[in-house]
Amino acid sequence: MTLTIDDDATLRRSTPGVDPATGPLLVVLHGYGASERDLVPLWSYLGFDGETVFLRAPLALGPGQWMWFPLASTADIEQPRLAAVEAAADAVQGWLDQHAAGREVVLLGFSQGAAVALQVLRAAPERVAGVVVLSGFVAGTGDAATADDDARLAAMAPRVPVFFGHGTADPIIPPLATELTAEWLTAHTDLTEHSYPGMPHAVDGTEIADVRVFLAGLG
Repeated sequence: MTLTIDDDATLRRSTPGVDPATGPLLVVLHGYGASERDLVPLWSYLGFDGETVFLRAPLALGPGQWMWFPLASTADIEQPRLAAVEAAADAVQGWLDQHAAGREVVLLGFSQGAAVALQVLRAAPERVAGVVVLSGFVAGTGDAATADDDARLAAMAPRVPVFFGHGTADPIIPPLATELTAEWLTAHTDLTEHSYPGMPHAVDGTEIADVRVFLAGLG
């Protein structure tokens, strides 16, 4: 399946004094059943020194609701079909080819959007300056189809910086998926991990403050 990003739905925010056509770019990917507007309220707290874009996932789920790939069961959250995640990541890469060629790109994803961000990193690590994973997970750990990409990612010097934040009371992402993701990130990236006691499947102020520090350190 070939998916595309509807750029007419893209929301853009820019830091004053930074050329939005050439400066650093933060690409934000929302979660399952949300939209490009869902994470916009975080923008002013991130302190990103460049342009930020909020993309809409390519698959409609309901009125005002979108998804990056289908979830047929709880098992799909632990290990979703890799091909479906790859299709979504290809759509993001296609958008980057058209709208961000030659720019420094940082990816930020929440939940399902984080899985897509990590798949973009896995497939094209040379075009990603950093990744923020919020209550998310990596797909296809241990899958033979990802072995070459994973080896290339792990061999990069320096490794790509990744922030991984997750709550201890998340009812959506199973603990096993979080553990596997942390192990995979440790083995393949320059990982900064934070666990937030009592936080559900959400983002809170403490986490965003940590993300702000992480983003500032990328420069």
